[in-house]
Amino acid sequence: MLQEKKVTILELFRSPVYRQPLLIAIVLQLSQQFSGINAVFYYSTDIFQKAGVQKPVYATIGAGVVNTAFTIVSLFVVERAGRRTLHLIGLSGMAACAVLMTIALALLNQVPWLSYLSIVAILGFVAFFEIGPGPIPWFIVAELFSQGPRPSAIAVAGLSNWTANFIVGMGFQYLAELCGAYVFIIFTVLLILFFIFTYFKVPETKGRTFDEIASEFRQGGPAHGDKSPDEFHSLGADSQV
Repeated sequence: MLQEKKVTILELFRSPVYRQPLLIAIVLQLSQQFSGINAVFYYSTDIFQKAGVQKPVYATIGAGVVNTAFTIVSLFVVERAGRRTLHLIGLSGMAACAVLMTIALALLNQVPWLSYLSIVAILGFVAFFEIGPGPIPWFIVAELFSQGPRPSAIAVAGLSNWTANFIVGMGFQYLAELCGAYVFIIFTVLLILFFIFTYFKVPETKGRTFDEIASEFRQGGPAHGDKSPDEFHSLGADSQV
């Protein structure tokens, strides 16, 4: 019986074989947190107050309900649609909602009814997050790596995710004070950059074996590599009976 040798985190970073998959795993985790979703959750009450909502706590609860509902929706969709496709849809939808949010908050004093647009934009922002950047990075990181390097890769991905989460949680309030209504333009730019990266660098992993994905790296697909599938396995495989 063949059992892959475990690959340590240090070996993961040192090996050129895992360089592209690891880069993709890290960037996808950053796309989850730097999308701005936790800025919305952490400071949603303040955002709704600035939007002129009479009872912002109810709007915050509504955002939580939308988050839960679309989490359930994503469970049914993720096995039918491609991982990469859903991530692209989520990123583009969030970027569009962030633009609407910015417009609504910037013109609120001149056009009071835009407070309703800001609520719709925030709820849409949350919904698109659960379609793509919420679940998809975890699916892809697990499917990019075989059994040997997978635990280390997931550990690195988790560290990237929580580090980005910490940065957003600590920094958003200061950015909001500095940029005012235009703070979500920053997240819009980041979402567009993550969309471009995903479009050009991230392979589709749904319904594909590790060998097939590794072959796409080798052949210069969305993410380029120069190793064959056998060479990928040779780094982490140890034949044991």
